[in-house]
Amino acid sequence: MPLITLDNISLRFSEKVILDEINATIHKGDKIGLIGRNGEGKSTFLKLLAGLILADDGDLKIQNRTTISYLEQQPPEDNTDTLFNIVAHGLGDTGKVLASYHDALKEGNDSKSSQLQEQIESEDLWHYLHKIETILNRFELKSDTQLSTLSGGWKRRVMLAKAIVQEPDILLLDEPTNHMDITAILDLEKMLKDFHGTLLLISHDRSFVKGIVNKIFDLDRGRLSVFDCGYQDYLKRKENLLNSEELENARFNKKLAQEETWIRQGIKARRTRNEGRVRALEAMRKKFINTRKRQGSVKIHTLEDEKRVSKIVFEVKNISYSIEELELVKEFSLLVLKGEKIGIIGGNGSGKSTLIKLLLDELEPGNGNIRRSKTIQLAYFDQMRETLDPNLKAMDFVSGGKDYIDINGKSKHVIGYLRQFLFTGKQAMAPIKMFSGGEKNRLMLAKILSQPANLLVLDEPTNDLDVETLELLEEMLVDYKGTLILISHDRTFLNNIVSSTIVMEGNAIIEQYNGGYDDYILQKDDIKKSKPSGHQSVKFKPKKSSQKLSYNDQQLLKSLPGNIEDLENEISMAQKLLSDPDFYQNPDAQNLTINLKSMEQELEQLYDKWSELDSGQ
Repeated sequence: MPLITLDNISLRFSEKVILDEINATIHKGDKIGLIGRNGEGKSTFLKLLAGLILADDGDLKIQNRTTISYLEQQPPEDNTDTLFNIVAHGLGDTGKVLASYHDALKEGNDSKSSQLQEQIESEDLWHYLHKIETILNRFELKSDTQLSTLSGGWKRRVMLAKAIVQEPDILLLDEPTNHMDITAILDLEKMLKDFHGTLLLISHDRSFVKGIVNKIFDLDRGRLSVFDCGYQDYLKRKENLLNSEELENARFNKKLAQEETWIRQGIKARRTRNEGRVRALEAMRKKFINTRKRQGSVKIHTLEDEKRVSKIVFEVKNISYSIEELELVKEFSLLVLKGEKIGIIGGNGSGKSTLIKLLLDELEPGNGNIRRSKTIQLAYFDQMRETLDPNLKAMDFVSGGKDYIDINGKSKHVIGYLRQFLFTGKQAMAPIKMFSGGEKNRLMLAKILSQPANLLVLDEPTNDLDVETLELLEEMLVDYKGTLILISHDRTFLNNIVSSTIVMEGNAIIEQYNGGYDDYILQKDDIKKSKPSGHQSVKFKPKKSSQKLSYNDQQLLKSLPGNIEDLENEISMAQKLLSDPDFYQNPDAQNLTINLKSMEQELEQLYDKWSELDSGQ
């Protein structure tokens, strides 16, 4: 017998159809991934199952005594309760008794604690107290910490603990991995694999979903399709269905065009026209308006990178940084070159955002120094969406209140630009507070990627994005010609994009590995196997010569960065002149062309010399 049956469920918000006569069953032991684009109503669907909203039509049947636990997408911001009490409240009335007992003990209220102790003993509630303590330890949570003092990732842990503590029959999870570090994600993945109840989850993390689910609910333009298979097989089946749908739509559109031609014939034709055929045409027109078209792709514009900018974006030498007595960065060195794509991973609180702020000169290192290219044009995506004004129209946020924006040197209407990010004209003119979490992230990306930039810094850009947008964003970042620094806990996303990965190990230990996340794991395992004891750094540094530099070489090394930058500026000016067709009428054009080639050769020699001397320090 199914735990939940949905029979012709319909739900509409204003003019938008969220659920259109959907039918489905959820059985004991199902582990279901709920897939769909941002704004399709995935979170609404979970709230319906959780009993937080009611359907407009249809019948939702839940088997008697079925317990349902729900983790919402956004954790509470201002809750000052302790973590013990929050997790305890997941047990309902029993949890309230245990929370009161815990508070009485903490406050030293002997009278109240004795009274509650008697109630706990009489109702045999001690094992529930043990259950709360066990789940707190499992999630590494301190009982008396206030929720409001925690970061987003730790708040997710708390709310997960609250959802899981009652061991529900059905667990509903809305983006459970948001703001979690990879270690926590892997731990949660194992926990959910071992979970004996029924699971329905929304997640943008493809590796996470692939490792857990055995069934897919696909919510697409109001329809719910059920795929009785894992995530990988679902992707293949979905693509085949969409291709078939496109062919059917093409045939329909051809037929409609033929009928429109007939109806527009001359007076004689209109006098003798078949009224049945006219009525059929009107029906076709109505169907066309409501056709569930396969939505278009996100086409993200990247700016043409400068032909010649400094090859060195960041040169970091032996920097350290501490907050009070907490050391986050210790004697860390890094060289970032033009066009590199670098991922940064690490536990929550390990210092990932701090490292970014050090690179961008928002923080000053306690020791060491950072040399930054003077040609940096920065676009920065921050994970907390701090720049979003909820009352601002989407189009005004992207364009600064203008009707047109400049994309790759071409003027484009802002509504047309936003259509490429899957926003309708109506959505473009709507206030941001009306958007879902994924739509807000998509809007942030539209804003950032409309700006001139040769350095992209993205801090958790994948949170709340649907899978299709994720894949399209990947394509854009792979093709991006500038330098990319990416903080992410999405393993698949990192694997598909970055060429090296900086790992914040904790305790101020920072290592750099070639490749993405999977490559880092392989290298880490190889290092463990090859090193019998002790921790060894695998930072990528040139092998140092056993011979120290002479005084003259030391002076040359100091002067080279400035010389390189001056020469690059000369090359840039020459290229700008030569890019003008009219300049070739100038008698100096030929000499400049020859000089440009010579300067470029000299630049390469300077870089070679810089690399040689730097490795011999």
